[in-house]
Amino acid sequence: MRPLCRQPYTRGLLIQPAKTVLNYLLRIYGDKSGKIEIPPEPTTCCMSGCANCVWIEYAETLSKLFEGNDEKARQIILSKITDPNLKMFLSMELKNIAQSKADETSTSTWKKDQ
Repeated sequence: MRPLCRQPYTRGLLIQPAKTVLNYLLRIYGDKSGKIEIPPEPTTCCMSGCANCVWIEYAETLSKLFEGNDEKARQIILSKITDPNLKMFLSMELKNIAQSKADETSTSTWKKDQ
């Protein structure tokens, strides 16, 4: 006689954890050949240097794609812009964003040390 509290293993119960582990391993050790698809550049820029510029959002997206490499994202964006005023504005904004990220990480490690 079988105990009442035990449920027999079904195929779904055995396969689902294996799929989860496989997906996790693919994300970690997947194709890292260096071929990153860069999203299309924004076309809705008004060229006035507004605070929520689409190029800044594009830079954040590229930074995430390049795993936090802000400098590479900055170089890609500045190479695509021809207007010197907008290029200077974005250069300063991207430096400020990088500086604020660096300040944030240094203060968070300082708080952990205390």
